Amino acid sequence: MITAVNEFLDDLRGGRMAETPIVRVEQGQVQGRVVNGPSGKAFYNFQGIPYAKPPLGSLRFKAPQPPEPWEGIREATSEGNQSAQIDPQSGEYLGDENCLYLNIYTPNLDGAFLPVMVFIHGGGFRFGSSSSSVYGGDYLVEKDVVVVTLNYRCGVLGFLSLNTPEIPGNAGLKDIVQALRWIKSNIEHFGGNSGNITVFGESAGGAAVSLLTASPLTKNMISKAIVQSGTAVSNYVIQQTPIESAKTLAQALGCESSDPEEILDFLNATSARDLVTTQAKINPFDSFPEVPNLFTAVVEKEFPGVEAFITEPFIDLLTSGRVAEIPIMIGAVSLEFTTERRNEDLQVFIPKELNIERNSAEALAITEKIKELYFKGKKHTDVESLNEYFELFSDFAINIDTHRHIQNLVKVSNKPIYFYRFDYVGELNYAQKLVNSLGLNRATHMDELGYLFKNDLQQNVTPSNQDIKTRERMLRLWTNFAKSGNPTPDENHYLTVTWLPVTKDNLYYLNIGNELSLATNPDKEKMEFWDDLYSKHYRVWDQKSNTQVPEPKIVETVTESVSVVESSEFSESRTVIVTESSEIIESSEVTTETEVSTNEVVEDVAENNEGNVEVVEYNVEIVENNGKVAEESNEVDNAVHVVESPPSPVAEVTKNGDDHSVEINGDRPKPRLSNEIKMVTRSNGAPKDVIRANDPPEDDLPKNIGVNKFVNFFESLGGKK
Repeated sequence: MITAVNEFLDDLRGGRMAETPIVRVEQGQVQGRVVNGPSGKAFYNFQGIPYAKPPLGSLRFKAPQPPEPWEGIREATSEGNQSAQIDPQSGEYLGDENCLYLNIYTPNLDGAFLPVMVFIHGGGFRFGSSSSSVYGGDYLVEKDVVVVTLNYRCGVLGFLSLNTPEIPGNAGLKDIVQALRWIKSNIEHFGGNSGNITVFGESAGGAAVSLLTASPLTKNMISKAIVQSGTAVSNYVIQQTPIESAKTLAQALGCESSDPEEILDFLNATSARDLVTTQAKINPFDSFPEVPNLFTAVVEKEFPGVEAFITEPFIDLLTSGRVAEIPIMIGAVSLEFTTERRNEDLQVFIPKELNIERNSAEALAITEKIKELYFKGKKHTDVESLNEYFELFSDFAINIDTHRHIQNLVKVSNKPIYFYRFDYVGELNYAQKLVNSLGLNRATHMDELGYLFKNDLQQNVTPSNQDIKTRERMLRLWTNFAKSGNPTPDENHYLTVTWLPVTKDNLYYLNIGNELSLATNPDKEKMEFWDDLYSKHYRVWDQKSNTQVPEPKIVETVTESVSVVESSEFSESRTVIVTESSEIIESSEVTTETEVSTNEVVEDVAENNEGNVEVVEYNVEIVENNGKVAEESNEVDNAVHVVESPPSPVAEVTKNGDDHSVEINGDRPKPRLSNEIKMVTRSNGAPKDVIRANDPPEDDLPKNIGVNKFVNFFESLGGKK
């Protein structure tokens, strides 16, 4: 061993590339290998380096732990396991739970301090890997950067959340954070600059990158970010009902308990193969967009002493400027999604976060507008409409959210934002055979990766001169950005235009086709249509929160009244009786005309999120909470409490001939237990803050409290080919 190390040091001193490169990291020594690159220039490759303890046994579903040290020289010449998963194409079980490994490609080991590029693979957070058969760093490393690829836990193994301190969720994302911590501490030994780390990812990897820019766990670790074909703005990145997802999987495996501890014990006793196999059965890969992935990222509840990856919705963090102030490159391909299965009902393409009821008059009207905008008189189910259908699918899954991400980021960031559209079709496109089989000639999901990474699909492909030129352009754009934050620092034979960053007034983007061209506002008419819908219907506060207690059971309804003094033309009262399943079994309504004399209002009631002030009778519902938590938590064991809306004095209008008198039905205090919520509304009806019983007075609360929401992430087509 000593002889091998001395020979390696002698090679470095003599300016030679060592045949058996050995590097010391914090945990011990690793031995890599020398690889001849595509141009004939050799580089060093280290594979299968553990960046965390194996997440086995009691560590399953939990945040990763730092790796243990080892004795001697660890061989790093073969890739580590990918996460346990089901291959979406073959249905085969692949990988292993012991999967927290990374690979390093570097041109130098002599302290050159080169820029570092860390790639996050896609796969809908449920499959995929950093395998060199798909993501070989051979081309990138020739541009004098250090490339790192890594595996993280996918599916239920990486994204189970029970909303408890033990299993809060996001283990897979915390794997990536742990990998970044390892890279930050050790990459200088591989010739990398720990102060210049660019994180880039595609599809779910792109969404992960955008989340990383908003996590407090990555503070001062990321210098730049590249978000490719996926963003955390998407409705499908965050689980809406993570606890229900856990229950659904457990029940499918034979566990009928609803208790989080019992569910955890049961899932811990289940093999990884059974976990991922059952997830694939109850949540098929081709169920998108009707059914989102069961296990993706979550907005975590904060627990003392527990590191949370993210505790507020990404959109809240983005719009308030609480994301990393770093240069960003973001974009997509021209036709993101192509699939042989089509949905006849276009209502599935109305984003869920718009909260438009299915089959409502409004939903049907929007569907007609979609037909007009995208299909222009064609029948959307005809073969002749494939291209238009895929454009709609692509906008729904990727482009709308990419557009929204950029629009919001440019308002709060002073760093450059570079927007691109990849539109090149050549022999190195990943999905060329699929697209050709559908009679299309468009770049689709993952196609740009064929011009950044070496992969096995290219082994028997002879690229054209234009393919080679496009690959060189892509490599220069991406690595220039990693080096300096500017993808086109100067114009040359390959980079023939200067790529301008987005501004508040101009949505500049670089179109990467046969040639490079700079334009503004891609798909302007379509994006304006979606912008209009979001401006009218999008409500952050309507989304579910991972911190919510279970849905309460209504066990009694008490009716009281609200009144107005000489302020409204009508006085209205409603009585609604609801079952435990929220089914309305009795409803009555009375409207009384009153005379308008003044504008003085005794009490306003915001009846809905639109903020319409109505004079209504409201119900004080006595509900039952089935939570079971230790005394230290905010939940109450078998508590019966009152939910009031709104908690204020109750007035009743009585009409005696022409005399309008008001009788106040008492100012009695309403009980507010620790888990009762009062929504304080803005003038436009939007909730300002969530206030609980023991909170400080409303005026003393910070003004940027967000209301947590959940959205689910689309099914990526990435992964093993």
